[in-house]
Amino acid sequence: QGAQKARPAAAGAVAAAPEPDRSPLVKVADGRMLAPDIARIVNHGELLVAMLSIDNPPFFSVKNGDLVGTDIDLAKSIASELGVSLRFDRSYKTFDSVVEAVAMGKADVAVSRLGRTLKRAQMVHFSISYIKLGHAMLINRMRFAQLAGDRTLPQVVRDYTGTLGVMAGSSWEEFGRRNFPKAKLVKYPGWPELIEATKKGEVTAAYRDEMEVVQLLREEPGLALTLRTVTFSDLEAPLSVIVGIRDLTLLSFVNELIAQRPVQPTAKSVLRTFK
Repeated sequence: QGAQKARPAAAGAVAAAPEPDRSPLVKVADGRMLAPDIARIVNHGELLVAMLSIDNPPFFSVKNGDLVGTDIDLAKSIASELGVSLRFDRSYKTFDSVVEAVAMGKADVAVSRLGRTLKRAQMVHFSISYIKLGHAMLINRMRFAQLAGDRTLPQVVRDYTGTLGVMAGSSWEEFGRRNFPKAKLVKYPGWPELIEATKKGEVTAAYRDEMEVVQLLREEPGLALTLRTVTFSDLEAPLSVIVGIRDLTLLSFVNELIAQRPVQPTAKSVLRTFK
């Protein structure tokens, strides 16, 4: 009882059709096989980046007619590695609206000094951090003295109950609510307006990243007579590239690009090179 021999094909039988190609990859014009989200950008020939309309040096700003800054360099690297051209859409007035543009498919990615928040995490993906910024307060000395009484600065800040100015539509709204739940948050449309409000004592303190506060006092040292700073060693704001929820291969690609950069910038190194 040996194994039965396979029957020969009947004369005139039709050969079975080959299995259909089940690969999820997409073949683009140059012959490469790419993930659909990457192929979409390559086939379009352009990486569309959402960015805030207001300059934020040293991250992004117009200088001598050209967009320059650390975020611009990162966006250029992404486009270059994908082999496509680069276009910025700077029609957005708030940081949150920049994020929403990617969430709604109006841009491929956002590179715009964007921090991670729980609100944003519900609609987009964050890349790994490409720089981390410490938190800081810019404090009106007179208003703070009235608030503090005989308490020390650490005691007041630890349980802060005063007015705290933040930029509307920014990650600092969420950071303020989370880190200083007893504070009265006051929203301002932009950083210049928030600085003026703090100078005038409309709010006791302004809340933003350490880099912005350091830049301000470096550019206007005379402000140290009326304003002071507090930095928080235990609080950081990691900045990330924003990617759409369906673009998981693009997210992985951006993460790898950031991780492989030969030099990982820090707030201090960026400030040293910024002119």
